[in-house]
Amino acid sequence: MPRLHKYVSRDAHYVLTSIDGSVVTYQLTATGEQRLAGAGIVAGQRFERALLLDLYRTGDAYAKGHEFPEAVLANQLALDFAGDPNPESAFPVCDACRSPSDLHLTLRGEATGFTAELLCPVCRAKPAQHADTSIPVALLSRTLLSSLYASKPVAAKAANVQRHESLLDAAFTQRWDAVRAQRTTVQSQLFGDGDLGGLGLG
Repeated sequence: MPRLHKYVSRDAHYVLTSIDGSVVTYQLTATGEQRLAGAGIVAGQRFERALLLDLYRTGDAYAKGHEFPEAVLANQLALDFAGDPNPESAFPVCDACRSPSDLHLTLRGEATGFTAELLCPVCRAKPAQHADTSIPVALLSRTLLSSLYASKPVAAKAANVQRHESLLDAAFTQRWDAVRAQRTTVQSQLFGDGDLGGLGLG
């Protein structure tokens, strides 16, 4: 499962998870941090991969590279993936090399029928991968894709383009609500009126 961590030198958080056997750092926007906090998730806690997928879908979590952030200690890399119902394969990766870093939707080929792929910076830089169109995945929405496909005919979509489109279509609201409700229930059990010793607080 992904785990939320706090930077040592600044008041911000990041997420560590594993994709294809590599530990990947996901940076968070301020909105992403607020959404995790609203679900009751604090630094040091693991949480369901579906929540990270939703943050990724909305652009509130993004991977710039495989590098680890500052002051990541060895014990921070003790990631536990057992029992996570949402496999790491749900994350889109580069269609050429399977890197999850800094992906762009690219259109290559002839104007009569482009091929849509997700490519990382290394693969985008290869001469054979010269693209007619290149858009960061964080900017993608169903509306943007519809307009793009209407203006540029796409004859084929690679597997990870289809996976990312599925993420855009997914509704994760119920999952967030379920996590929030579960944590609220646990807190109520821990700090119920009976634990206050009849002090009449609150």
